[in-house]
Order: sequence, then C-alpha cells, then structure tokens
Amino acid sequence: MPEAREIGNNLIIEANIKPKSSIFKIEKKDNYIIYCKSSPEQNKANQEIIKEMKKLTRNQVKIIRGLKSKKKSILLNNITEREFEKMIE
Repeated sequence: MPEAREIGNNLIIEANIKPKSSIFKIEKKDNYIIYCKSSPEQNKANQEIIKEMKKLTRNQVKIIRGLKSKKKSILLNNITEREFEKMIE
C-alpha cells in the first residue's frame, strides 16, 4: 500500500508511530514516522497525534485505521501531499 494517497481534496497517509518520544515530530524517510510523547495506553497517543496534526495542518484529522496499532492510516482533510510534506520539513 502506498504511504500517501490523495482522494479528492483529502490526503490519507500510512504512518508508523513511535510513542514515548522526547518530542512530537513527523518524518518522511522511506515512509512516514510520527514520534509522539504520549504512551499508547488509554488512547493517549492517538489523541496527541490528532491534536498535533490538527495544529500543524489547521484542518480536520481522523485516524481511520490502526487505532490499537503502531501502523495507522490517517485522513487529513483539505490538503495535498505536497502541502503536507512542506509542513513537516
């Protein structure tokens, strides 16, 4: 499965999650990696991912697959892959 695909005005990214990191950041190497400070217990990491990505993109964000997994599919509304990549540089 591709790491990102555009559907209309929206973007779906496939990302690996690294919880308990020192800072929140998103990297693109061979794939997207999201480092989050929260632990995966009690949905805290998912909540942090949504909150921080909303701040970054200024748009709605939803985890559409992988709520209990380190591999997630995340829907970003009203953004292209190029715009998203510029935001995380």
